[in-house]
Amino acid sequence: MITKGHLAAFANDRNVVDVLDVLEGRGYPSSIENATVVNYVYDPAVFTHDLEKRFAAIEGKGVGALNRLRNGEVPTIGDQLAVIEFLDMHLHRGRYADRAGDSQPAILFKTDGTVEEAHLNYGDLMSLAHDHPNALRLIGRDLEQWQWQIYTTTNLWTGDGAVMLWRPDADHELSTVTFPLSPTQLLVIGEDIPTDFDMSRAIATRSRRWVIGPRGALPIEAIKRMKAERDGVA
Repeated sequence: MITKGHLAAFANDRNVVDVLDVLEGRGYPSSIENATVVNYVYDPAVFTHDLEKRFAAIEGKGVGALNRLRNGEVPTIGDQLAVIEFLDMHLHRGRYADRAGDSQPAILFKTDGTVEEAHLNYGDLMSLAHDHPNALRLIGRDLEQWQWQIYTTTNLWTGDGAVMLWRPDADHELSTVTFPLSPTQLLVIGEDIPTDFDMSRAIATRSRRWVIGPRGALPIEAIKRMKAERDGVA
């Protein structure tokens, strides 16, 4: 559910990262191949949208562009648009990262005039939510014309809530988008942000299911103790 190509920037030389499963209250080391995998999560039950194919195309272009940014290359317009689409996808998937397995009863009004009861699964709900008029989208906001910077930092984590949206206050429009490129690089699109802000803690707080960091960077043992205490009380 979090792109492997993105997680690779946080992995050691064995492609292993630390994972916190916020939903289940547990932490563990994992290969990036399996760190946030939920099998068949995007397969729809009713609609015919091929979300896996759509996301794969976005990931392919986006990860390449993100890697070039990490390597210090000046982004082309094509790279910027690929990154914006990737961040939009990551933001959208993150909103529902804790709802894999959910279903929703629905009434289908079919083109032949018949009516049918059905259950929309996670893939169906993702397709519907993607085009909801109230969903904040990054595409079409001309972010490629905003200022692009990379802040150097330390011990930066990522997660399903890693796309952070900033505005001066509730009365103003979106002014900045941030996203961790690696444990030491934060992509900042738009206006400057405070350099003393605890970005990793904010990402962990916003993430609904997964928090990812380099080996030894996440408080895995603390999470395990909390879960054991909770299970013991239960």
